[in-house]
Amino acid sequence: MQALVVVKSVILNHKLKKALLIRRSPEDEEGGFWESAGGKVEEGETLEGGIIREVFEETGLNVVPEKFLYASLDEIGGKKMIFIVYLCSTSEEVAVLSKEHTDYRWVDKAECKELLCGGIAEDYIKHGVYEIEW
Repeated sequence: MQALVVVKSVILNHKLKKALLIRRSPEDEEGGFWESAGGKVEEGETLEGGIIREVFEETGLNVVPEKFLYASLDEIGGKKMIFIVYLCSTSEEVAVLSKEHTDYRWVDKAECKELLCGGIAEDYIKHGVYEIEW
């Protein structure tokens, strides 16, 4: 079985010293859960180009991918997915959400730990996301 390549972000606003989380629409697969912005890489697109495009499509924010953080493999809805996660930064504070999401929050590390669940929560701990200076 082939795996889909998905780029995800840890978006930091260094001025706020917070990270952005977005909440999936209840009607969507994985509905109601908090996550980071991202999505599938399109054919002919670089990983960095994919994360810039996906973040903009989902939040309206312009980001700069600063560095690769980690990769993980998961199975969601019977589909294998490879997640490539980038640390991104933005100076913007107001997000305009796509129809896939209903809410956003700039969170500190404690709030982030409270809101995230499942594989993403485990990956943030395992790969040292909370050890990065926000």
